Amino acid sequence: MAKCTACGKFLSPSGATSCTTCTGIFHKACVAIPDTVTVAKGWVCPECTNKRVRKGDNSNTPVKNICEAADGAKVPLATHAAPIPSDAESEIGMMRLEIKACMTELREYMKEFRLSMQNMDERMGAFDHRLSEVERRQAQAPPAADELVELRRTVESLKVELNGRDQDALLSDLDIGHIPEEKGVSPVHTVTVLATKLGVSLEARDVVFAERVGAVEARAAGGGGAAARPRRLVVRLARRDLRDELLRAARVRRNVTTTDIGLEGVPRRIYINERLTGYNRRLFHRVREECRKRQWRYTWTKRGRIFARQDDGKRVHSFRTDTDVDCVFGIDAVLRDE
Repeated sequence: MAKCTACGKFLSPSGATSCTTCTGIFHKACVAIPDTVTVAKGWVCPECTNKRVRKGDNSNTPVKNICEAADGAKVPLATHAAPIPSDAESEIGMMRLEIKACMTELREYMKEFRLSMQNMDERMGAFDHRLSEVERRQAQAPPAADELVELRRTVESLKVELNGRDQDALLSDLDIGHIPEEKGVSPVHTVTVLATKLGVSLEARDVVFAERVGAVEARAAGGGGAAARPRRLVVRLARRDLRDELLRAARVRRNVTTTDIGLEGVPRRIYINERLTGYNRRLFHRVREECRKRQWRYTWTKRGRIFARQDDGKRVHSFRTDTDVDCVFGIDAVLRDE
């Protein structure tokens, strides 16, 4: 869109007029022409008119009317239009200089921007290369998470295997509880007397060793004359069949007490069980507690293995690890048993 030569603002063709000498375009208001007046074809702008006057002394020459009214009547115009002030010209010049400076600054900025983009492209290319290298190495190496899971499974498997071997080493051992400790009484003699009471022929030579296990401080736990809980008596027999025979007899005669084997004091029921490893003993106590909470009727051990059953005719569950306990007594397991 064209701009007015006088004021520098944009103009529309309907409200403008052009000079036949300098081809400049003006607002009618800028050259003192009313909007209702039709401009003559040979109209000359005030600037060009002033230049013509400077060539000779034509001050006495009459000026021909240059405009005609819209209805065809001639309308006289001012002989001379007001010239453009010099301060406006200086402002226009300053604006041009400012625009030129802005364009120069914009070109410099665009140049720096292109350099930055080029540098960014190079860095992104290097990053893509490094990322591709890392992905390639990761694809070649086994996943760390899977390897860690496999290592944990291996460790758990080794723990179960070692615990099984330790338990196999105790297949000839018995764990006897609630027998009071008395000074001067041989544990081997106590075991032979207990076996006789259960109806099993057991001689001293059939006992490899018999000893108390547990912390000695636990004996003095009850103060003020209260009887302390005696330590467990661990017995290893020479043959496994003797141990199995004693276990069967103990299950038949469950109510044998300390009085029955000639020990003084308050009668206490004597418990005879298979000797378990530390891990299996803790696992057995946990299984028994879970069975008590869920009112399962049967919990027992056989050859160092732990078993449980909810009721007669129900499925027998075997426990070797804590994971087995979680699986059996979990929600899914309870629903399956029901």
